[in-house]
Amino acid sequence: MILERSTKLRFLTVFLFYFTQGVPIGLFFYAIPAWLASNGASTASIAGVVSASILPWTMKFFLGFIMDRYTYLPMGRRRIWIIGAQSTIVASLLVAAVLSPGSEDIWMLSLLGFLVNSGTAFQDVSIDSLAVDIMHEDERAKATGVMFGGQVLGISATTFVAGHLIDDYGIIAGYLVAAAVVGCVLLYGVFIREREGERRVPWSPGEAHPRNVSLQVEAWKPLLVNSAKAMVAPLSLLALIVFLLRSMPSGVAEAYHPGLATNIGGWEQTTYTDTISAAQFASGVFALTLGGWLVAKIGVQRSALGMCTLICLFAIGFGFARPSWDNGSLLTAYFWQIEFFATMTSVAFIPIAMRLCDPRVAATQFTLYMAASNVGRPIGNSIAAAADEAGNPQVMYFIVGGVFVVLALIMLFARFPSKAPEIEEKIEEAQPVHPDEPSPPIN
Repeated sequence: MILERSTKLRFLTVFLFYFTQGVPIGLFFYAIPAWLASNGASTASIAGVVSASILPWTMKFFLGFIMDRYTYLPMGRRRIWIIGAQSTIVASLLVAAVLSPGSEDIWMLSLLGFLVNSGTAFQDVSIDSLAVDIMHEDERAKATGVMFGGQVLGISATTFVAGHLIDDYGIIAGYLVAAAVVGCVLLYGVFIREREGERRVPWSPGEAHPRNVSLQVEAWKPLLVNSAKAMVAPLSLLALIVFLLRSMPSGVAEAYHPGLATNIGGWEQTTYTDTISAAQFASGVFALTLGGWLVAKIGVQRSALGMCTLICLFAIGFGFARPSWDNGSLLTAYFWQIEFFATMTSVAFIPIAMRLCDPRVAATQFTLYMAASNVGRPIGNSIAAAADEAGNPQVMYFIVGGVFVVLALIMLFARFPSKAPEIEEKIEEAQPVHPDEPSPPIN
């Protein structure tokens, strides 16, 4: 149960924790919005709940600073944060089950979405940082397929199961089952260790690994200076733009598509959640089995360019097809491509972010990219609410198409690194010299 020793254990760990991330996302971004839409909530009300749920994700860069600055090294650089975040998710879901607000209690639902996803955002930053720390360079493209395949499978399973539980037994059942799943993975997190000799829990025997001690930043000034240097590089700034814009289609979908399906398409609540769940499941399985391998084979940047081009074409085409939005086959096809490309753009873009990260400030730098990515979702929520309120919902799809033209141009002309030799050199430079004993392994 030591991650440093086993490739399979590393992949299993990122899969399980990313699956866990999918549970609150599936609940608050899909199942609860569908439940609200079926009970007559407006697009603006649904967008409010989703936006409150995504808000902690947009502030992840603060969490990165905290995690790089403070940790409990005897348990590893990241694991104490993972365990704390999982515990927060479970506690928040149990509180939600006790309070059990109704579909008209938008403010309470928004607050609960914020609290649950605050824990999920902490967990996301900690497991992302662990992946940057622990994964070998030749594992990273495949790892992103496993990570986001796991997340999408978690979203899919939760969207399907919670959709039916809420429909059959009420919202409390959805909260309780979600808490049980997250709690099981929490126990797994207690039993693993990052590196040899570390503690499983604070009171067990063990000590900090020399590699982690050498990389730990013990003051705010060097952390801020190193993070600033890493982020102001031209390629880092371009990466920020890419991640800021790439999640807009998901933001539009989360706010507008539940109402589109039930009010215009005439679907039942469970028809919508089943469709989204099936699309997410297929996308997750593809990412888990073939997606990471294909992206590595084709090339990260070429894959991203192709997907940006297709997203642009699909969005503009769907906007022009507004007279046919009551066609069930058209809606199903568009919902499926949204979920597929949301997953696969993550698989393609994440290795770029990993290769740009300085290991001394990996949590901070990586979460800046991810925080920028999550800003795109509330932007998409706002665009959907405004376009629907104005009576011109097709405009939101034209905006998405234009945004992805910009992303395609960046992917076409920018030259992001294909590997991370500088990162490995910095790690080696940070290693303490012990002439009488071998250096610890570098991951």
